[in-house]
Amino acid sequence: MRERESYAVLVLGPSLGAGDLAALCARVDDAHRDVPAGRELVVLCDVAGLARPDLAGLDVLARLRLHTGRAGGTLRLWRAGPHLRLLLELTGLRSVLPSHPDGSADELGLPAPHEHGGQAEQREQPLGVEEVVDPGDPSG
Repeated sequence: MRERESYAVLVLGPSLGAGDLAALCARVDDAHRDVPAGRELVVLCDVAGLARPDLAGLDVLARLRLHTGRAGGTLRLWRAGPHLRLLLELTGLRSVLPSHPDGSADELGLPAPHEHGGQAEQREQPLGVEEVVDPGDPSG
């Protein structure tokens, strides 16, 4: 753990919906009150227990992240499964809801953030399409 960070862990699951937001925000507020002066609150959301992450759950996580930021802290996901990581990627929320960084994860046993593997796709030339150059065109 970093010396200037105080951690609070919220264990989420098996489901997450709009009805959970108020209680989660209250827990963030409680944790923020307990943070010593000069330290930053880092809220780790343990999302390993989410059985079927969906868009409603992502909405709650995004709103919780906003609330945490307004309280002066940061929110990071911890132990996100492949389905949640895919949803984050598809919705463009991966940078908004980051995973806990690998560098300070050792003491907490946190996994490294998900990285996509694979090779770049090679594009084929379209068939039957030829470029026609107009001799009068100044850019040609």
